[in-house]
Amino acid sequence: MKKGHIGIELGTRHLRICTGEKEQFLRIKNIIAIDENGKVAAAGNEAFLMYEKEPHEIQILFPVAGGVIGDYTNMRLLLSVIFQKYFRHFRKYSVGIAAPEDITGVERRAFYDLVWESAGRLRDVSLYSKPMLAAAGCGMDISGPRGNMLIDCGAGTTELSVISLGGIVKSRLLKYGGNQIDQWIVHRMKRRYSIEIGRKSAERLKIQYSKHNGEKNATVKGRDLISGLPRKMEVPSSMAEEKVKNYFHDVTKEAKAMLEDVPPELASDIMVRGICLTGGSSLFQKAPAWMEEELGMPVRAAAGPEESVIRGLRAWIE
Repeated sequence: MKKGHIGIELGTRHLRICTGEKEQFLRIKNIIAIDENGKVAAAGNEAFLMYEKEPHEIQILFPVAGGVIGDYTNMRLLLSVIFQKYFRHFRKYSVGIAAPEDITGVERRAFYDLVWESAGRLRDVSLYSKPMLAAAGCGMDISGPRGNMLIDCGAGTTELSVISLGGIVKSRLLKYGGNQIDQWIVHRMKRRYSIEIGRKSAERLKIQYSKHNGEKNATVKGRDLISGLPRKMEVPSSMAEEKVKNYFHDVTKEAKAMLEDVPPELASDIMVRGICLTGGSSLFQKAPAWMEEELGMPVRAAAGPEESVIRGLRAWIE
């Protein structure tokens, strides 16, 4: 990656940044804490430590929702804090930012304006198609006359794309992802075990399931809804499988609908080459087999799926 360039991925859950000076990526929680005076109390990983533990005078916010900037003002504050903390010595840099393909012109313009207002003294700002970056980060050959299908399963969105000759043939952005699985686990624990847990605990249970396929139990802590007192218990991590399977069933239905719209020659290429899953929510080990059973074609999970976009962004800028 050339010096003087910065690549930024604004995810629902994480903010990732790559630079020409360092090989490693900067990975920060995309969350900000605002006090009662409207000032930044904490940002990034520090704000995440406060999440679900904050007093009433502090508000915890997630500025990115549904793949786009839902809270422009606070996203600009968060990005300004990060630039000042990590990039204060940079001058006249070029910034490349990953943006979803299937968004409006106004939403796309918000990405562009955000970086200009947050950083200042930049050489230029460029927007890149997120599905193209993810495909490049997965090692797919996207420049040739062959059909490739990529499904990016993120925390707040799921993006399906058909790529050929270095461009997007079809793209569809679904406004649900791994966060909806966490919400379902919270409600499920209330109904089945009469215990109220936080979103962090639900996420840990989901991650435990993704690593061990439900073979191990997970310890959760929360408030007993009957006694009102704190309670700790062990539950099977396989309880998350029901919602995870439903999620990938919905994604499969959308993939079928998209394959019906693509040209027959591209559909035949995809049948042979298969579908690639990427994004943090593609870490569930059973997901490819579930989708293969319904679609009747190969489905594979990319290596290191959480960082495929930022890897592609580094390669694209190079």
